[in-house]
Amino acid sequence: MTRLNSELLSRLLCVVVFVVSAAAQTGQQMPIVEGESLSGSKIVLPEAAKGKVAVLVFGFTKASKEATKGWADKIFSDFGTQAGFDLYQLPVLESVPGFIRGMVISSMKKGVREDMRDHFVPILHGEAELKKFVSYKELDDAYLVVLDAAGQIVEQKHGPFSDAAYAQLRSDIQSMLSRQK
Repeated sequence: MTRLNSELLSRLLCVVVFVVSAAAQTGQQMPIVEGESLSGSKIVLPEAAKGKVAVLVFGFTKASKEATKGWADKIFSDFGTQAGFDLYQLPVLESVPGFIRGMVISSMKKGVREDMRDHFVPILHGEAELKKFVSYKELDDAYLVVLDAAGQIVEQKHGPFSDAAYAQLRSDIQSMLSRQK
């Protein structure tokens, strides 16, 4: 093997290692998330969303309700009835004291439209793992995870709802849905 070929092979190997490393970092696995929806159904994610493009909206504080509701309402209004799409709202309530959780969930149920209750799932366990998963930084932000039809994470973002941030998300969802057809 000539020196030039050896050098090219070495560079190619470095590029392959870099690409595989980058792919491994973005190919993060979603932890299993289990809970009971406000309509009483047991939900296990990402399994429940397989075969569909899904957006999961996590909130970790009472004040995050505004941000999560803003995102969920807009996403639901644009995609909620579209075949091949699911939206899950996932308030994480593990840190809420057990003796008032029932009241909190009951209050949530009263405030959630009936047509959204099947996909509104209070999460009572795994808060630390979920915070790590979504790269939790800001207390009152909404944390969004987009899954493709295979259940793979394709996008993550966090923050309050904004038209600019939503425009990109909407475009990404539409693109994934059009590839499903």
